[in-house]
Amino acid sequence: MQISTASFYNRSATQMTKLNTDLNRLQTELSTKKLNVASQDSTAWMMLGGIKKDEADSTAFRANITLSRGLLAQADTALGNVDERLVRVRELATRAGSETLNAKDRSAIATELGQIRDGLLALANARDVRGHPVFGGTGDSAFTRDATSGAIAYTGNESVATVRIGDASEMQVGIDGRRVFGGDPTMTGVVDVFQMIDDLKAAMEMPLTADAAVAAPVDPTVDPATVPAFDETAARSQYAQSISDALTRLDSAEGQVTSARAANGARAARLEIESTQLDTIGIDREEARTALEDTDIPTTMVEFQKTITILQATQASVAKLAGLSLFNYLK
Repeated sequence: MQISTASFYNRSATQMTKLNTDLNRLQTELSTKKLNVASQDSTAWMMLGGIKKDEADSTAFRANITLSRGLLAQADTALGNVDERLVRVRELATRAGSETLNAKDRSAIATELGQIRDGLLALANARDVRGHPVFGGTGDSAFTRDATSGAIAYTGNESVATVRIGDASEMQVGIDGRRVFGGDPTMTGVVDVFQMIDDLKAAMEMPLTADAAVAAPVDPTVDPATVPAFDETAARSQYAQSISDALTRLDSAEGQVTSARAANGARAARLEIESTQLDTIGIDREEARTALEDTDIPTTMVEFQKTITILQATQASVAKLAGLSLFNYLK
């Protein structure tokens, strides 16, 4: 009988190596109580990979929801400040309608209107925490003032900034400044807030008496002989009409701000819904992960003890057989 010693030892070493590997794996499972390698359950391992990817996505979406909350809150604050200034414009316009006002009073109103317009321009060009225009779409600017005429126009783009908050969901975090302030002549049904204030300011500066008309600056290009006599009645009528027009346009301007704030608030409410859904999905995902990943302790303990027994038996057999000599075998 021919015995291959090398083959015997190779087979024994291979078997004991596998048993040791299985034993280490089972011991790791018992200590961590987790599925640790794909070979344990390839299907479960693949499913766990998908769950971990989804959880990473959810983490990013939660961060974006937090960012969006801040951006929407900043936009709401800006809109609230715009609304406060328009309320002040209404107060000034209403006061301007009083017949007790003199030229000095109207001049003071005109000065304050100019300050309000400048303040509104600063708000219209506000930037969010990322440095992007709140009211300028996805561009680098929102509103600019013409250096020559002083007219204020929209210079942003027609897009709105968005942030991804779900697999197929995005949240608008910017506001179309044209729908709040105007400034785009191609848009109909929108009041140009800056032009409205400028027109009201101009009305405050117009002369209402002959004496005031004489004191007013003279255009050197106009022949005084061609200038008609001052008509105080017509001037006061025009003044009253300007105030009435301003109040009507103010109604629309305030409505524009209210609509923008309502839409912004609706988006903020939707964020809370999306956040709750992410939390619910996260709980379900964790339950699925636990079911797939956690070790079945009783079954693993039985397998662990079984593997130890087989390994010990194999080691004993190898030791016993390795101790036999050819002389003992021939006996």
